[in-house]
Amino acid sequence: MIRFSFALGLGISFAFAGFAEDTLTAMPAPAERPYPYEILGLQPGDALDDVLAVYAERSGAAPTSESEVLRIQSPDGAVFEFTYQLYSRIGDIGINGRLAKAAQDQVTARLSSDVMEQRPMAIYRSIRQPSDELPEPLELKAQIEETYGPPSRVEINGRDMVLTYAWSTDGFIPDLDALGPIRHEETTRSGGKLITEYELCGSAQHYRNTVEYRFEYPRAKLIKPGCIATFKVSYRGEPGMTSINFSLEDYEFSRMHTEELDRQIVEALIGEEVEASDMDL
Repeated sequence: MIRFSFALGLGISFAFAGFAEDTLTAMPAPAERPYPYEILGLQPGDALDDVLAVYAERSGAAPTSESEVLRIQSPDGAVFEFTYQLYSRIGDIGINGRLAKAAQDQVTARLSSDVMEQRPMAIYRSIRQPSDELPEPLELKAQIEETYGPPSRVEINGRDMVLTYAWSTDGFIPDLDALGPIRHEETTRSGGKLITEYELCGSAQHYRNTVEYRFEYPRAKLIKPGCIATFKVSYRGEPGMTSINFSLEDYEFSRMHTEELDRQIVEALIGEEVEASDMDL
């Protein structure tokens, strides 16, 4: 079994002089997403230019972003290295603003790499405003249901509320609670059986629960198997201020991105022809 070492470092959106990056080949645009959910008219899989156009309409400030330099090395010393822009964001109030619980309206696109042309795999929006400027929880629930119908799950506790819409490979899940747990069985290193139960489109230890990319080969965990996407609306009312968070994550798109990016990296490392250096010997 071949295993590769993996390192990363925080990067910036341009390369330093002399920094030679490997090239990723872009795939065709993904098929139209099967679910109706949107945040500010945006969905995962949309072109990055469409995301930036919405940003420009809503903010006069340039988006903020963060990149990483990913460096993967094979056991025989071959190296694949590239810069990956992790997200693009508007409305970032910074760490001091967050600690002070300042008002905000922040939108974040969690991006894929160049193999998917930096199309977002997830869209997030975080709003924190004076309570009299935002709807009450049941008013927001009525607006969301008017647009998308009843959620897969509704959780309300006083002025706290979470609405969850879940979309599986079989389509929309009308009632998450009615599904019941799914049984997962695996063999431990000692040869015993480990049995756990999990919820479709929920969190589980035996698979990855995030759309974020991290290189691993071979991969030990899949990304939310059986789940296409989730759309969550979270409402939290506090004295004087209210927070509303929208989260739209496309796990199927993330699986496609991970599979193709893994494939290109491993193919390049295993089949790479090494060019001789020109060092003065």
